[in-house]
Amino acid sequence: MDGGTELYHLPGFHEPFSAISHLLGAVAFLIQGLMLLGRGRGDRTRMVYLGIYAGACVLLMSMSGVYHMMVRGGVAHRVMERLDHAAIFVLIAGTFTPTLGILFRGWLRWGQLSLIWTAAVVGITLKTIFFDNLVEWLGLSFYFTLGWFGSVSAVFLVRRHGFVFIKPLLWGGIAYSVGGIVELLRWPTVIPRVIDAHGVFHVAVLTGALFHWRFIWQFATGEVACRPRRAYDLP
Repeated sequence: MDGGTELYHLPGFHEPFSAISHLLGAVAFLIQGLMLLGRGRGDRTRMVYLGIYAGACVLLMSMSGVYHMMVRGGVAHRVMERLDHAAIFVLIAGTFTPTLGILFRGWLRWGQLSLIWTAAVVGITLKTIFFDNLVEWLGLSFYFTLGWFGSVSAVFLVRRHGFVFIKPLLWGGIAYSVGGIVELLRWPTVIPRVIDAHGVFHVAVLTGALFHWRFIWQFATGEVACRPRRAYDLP
């Protein structure tokens, strides 16, 4: 809770805004995921990449929504808390998957995919085992480091497709980062006892996920225009 202030509760929703916002997000991203799969039809491998991303979005929103429905302190709540945090790693790696799988080739595809999913599995393992011993800022640094690893891929994409192409990717990363900072600072409280800092974090997550969905929509068909090469571009 923000600053130790208790939130209003609804029957079945211990933290109503956080729970409902992400449960609605799960429904929205299920629909948007199906739209992506429809846009990517015609190539089985491409649809696998898009399906992994869509599944990761729905998983994170669902785990988070159910976790925030539960009264704190029980065994089920503690289990869902770990699943919720693990799903963050899955979402990060899942968001990388269609980007690297569709837009890259050779070692740039498989090397980065192997690295990002290995890091996600290691992060899930460490976070689960040492959940009660990790200070919050250290746990957030894991997410930040893994997420902003995407800046490496972004450099290649800017050179190939131009800055406008990656703008949704950049704005999504900024939204997630702002949400993480809000969560760490426990500030601001928008509506006392209704929307605390964690609720703001949930809005930031939804915003970041929406920007990244928009980014992936651009190339879900497997086709994306390359910008014209200029004389001073690197090979």
